This record gives sequence, structure tokens and C-alpha cells, in this order.
Amino acid sequence: MPPKLSRSEKLDLILTHLQSTRTCHTLKDLEKSLPAVASINSIQVKEFIQALTDENQIRVEKIGSGNWYWCFGSDERQDRQRQLTRVKADVDKARKGCADAEADLAAELARRQQEGDDSSCDAEREILQVQKIHLHEDIRRLGKIDTSPVDAVGSKSVSQLQTELAGFHQQALQWTDNIYILEEYLCKLAGGDREMVDELLRQCYEDEYVEGEGLRELFL
Repeated sequence: MPPKLSRSEKLDLILTHLQSTRTCHTLKDLEKSLPAVASINSIQVKEFIQALTDENQIRVEKIGSGNWYWCFGSDERQDRQRQLTRVKADVDKARKGCADAEADLAAELARRQQEGDDSSCDAEREILQVQKIHLHEDIRRLGKIDTSPVDAVGSKSVSQLQTELAGFHQQALQWTDNIYILEEYLCKLAGGDREMVDELLRQCYEDEYVEGEGLRELFL
């Protein structure tokens, strides 16, 4: 009793048979010839032919009212050649990408090495480091400044200076009133001669004299 064939072995026998005939077949013709070739039933022929067709191992073309099937050895070689061409193209593309990546990596490493060896870069880093130290010193110095509400001017506080300023203001107002009294007295002595009085005031006040007004108003 001959050994039982697997499905893949039966498919290979069918494919070999079609290649050996070097012609086209109808499904009806195959249902007669393939059972003896691949040890299958005639009702299984259509199933096996469809499987080979789905895998693009045999060709099918509708001519007239029926389908015709064939498989030439040259077709298989052409398919394999096309597959080989695609694989080679993918390999070449991958190799080029790898070469480009290696070139970019080498360029980056060279750039970093050059920056590391560049004395000008070292000098610039030293300058920046010194500036950083000075900035930190300024920050510490500013942080030690006394920000209490008493701002010393000499040995006097702000409140003491404000008190003295108020006293000076009061004295200035008092002396201004005294000057106005003297002006009135001078007008009496001049017998109402306003031009003579203005001339005297102009000489006495100098830069503090305002034409038509007399003594410059005190703004305090």
C-alpha cells in the first residue's frame, strides 16, 4: 500500500504536472487527469486548483465561457526573479540607510571632539565661570544690605531728618513774612513810588526776584 500523501505534497504534484504539460487546461480536463496524479478525488480538484491560484502558483484566465489554467516553468522563474529584485532593492536601501547613519554619527563625534579640543571654547567657558562667580558674590552682598525702616544718613534717622526739615520750613515762612513787612515799610518810606521800590527789591533779591511779583514764592 503506497504511503499517504500530505496536502502540501499533493499540491506540489499538481503544480509539477501542470508545468510538465506546457499547455492550458479547463477545469473539466483537470478533474479527469489530476486524481491519478495527486491521489485525490475528482470533487477535490477544484479545491486544490483554487488553493494554487490563491497562492499565485498557477494562472487562470477566462476564455469564452470557461476558465483555463496553466503553469509554465518560465513564469515561476520570472516570479522568483522579481522577488529577488525586490529583496535586493530592500537590502540596498537598508545598507544605504546604515551607511548614512554611520556617517552622521562619525560627523557628530568629530564635531564634539573638535569642540572639546578647541582652546577658544575653553577660554569662553572660563570667562563665563568667572562672571558666574562675580554674580554670586553680588547676590550675597546685596542680600546683606540692611532693609530696616530706618535709613541712616550719617548718624540721623529719617524721622530725625523730617523733624529738622519741618523746623527749617517754619523758619523760612517766618523770615518770608518778615521780608513782606519790610517791603510794606519800604513803600511807605518811598512815598508810593513803586518803580523805585521795585528797583531796590531787584538789587536785593537778585536771582530770587520775579518781575512784577517781587520775591520768588517759597515752595516747600
